[in-house]
Amino acid sequence: MKNRRNPAPQHTTDPWLAKGKVKTYRRGQRIIEAGSSQGDWVAISRGAAYLVSQVAPGTRVAVAALWLGDVIGGESPLGKLAARYDVTALVDVTTINIPLGQLQPDAPPPLPAETHDELYTATASRLHGQISMRLAGNGLQRLVSVMATLATALAPDSGTWQADRLALPISQACIGQLSGLSRRQTWIYLGQLSERGWVATSRSKVTLEALAAWLALMAEVETSGIDCIGTLEQCDMTLQRLSARALGMA
Repeated sequence: MKNRRNPAPQHTTDPWLAKGKVKTYRRGQRIIEAGSSQGDWVAISRGAAYLVSQVAPGTRVAVAALWLGDVIGGESPLGKLAARYDVTALVDVTTINIPLGQLQPDAPPPLPAETHDELYTATASRLHGQISMRLAGNGLQRLVSVMATLATALAPDSGTWQADRLALPISQACIGQLSGLSRRQTWIYLGQLSERGWVATSRSKVTLEALAAWLALMAEVETSGIDCIGTLEQCDMTLQRLSARALGMA
């Protein structure tokens, strides 16, 4: 799963960005509805959102989180002209919206092809990686990968970390849903990770401890394979190693 930050659209003097309309969404607000027509190219410029898929009549499943730089509108991995997922704000989200008709090659200034391709590919990689982990990982692997992904999506810049910890602004239930786990399974795994000192829980909230290790975790999984978080002991050893590495570089 690719967790590096995408090269994101910023409020600059780029001519194509000047066409964009900035929209804001509050936490929990739906940004895109599955099945709706996609008239705009949409990129996340702030915050994070989660995707929900209807897998059967009456059954909806949260499948992935997307954040800074990801494209979620028309001509994106979420659907060319019709949305394949509901997209809902995990936290407050800001997007840049540009009508698709204004991005055609004959409608200057166009969105540079290399920028479009880079953002599309990075978003597709994030989406594919999270869905693959959901299908291939065991319960602990899914939960740990989701929390590492949320750390990357929601952590502030390294210069503003507070005591190397991050309180995730979403509930345990939402974390469990993204992991494909029941509330009880989520509670059990979080309790085990809490005993090892990697998370702190209070009511429904979760705080990640040793944030630098969590931020490095998915890159380690890509390099070493998912077995490095296959059991509680393996996950503990991997996070210890990453934490020691981060402290050594400080």
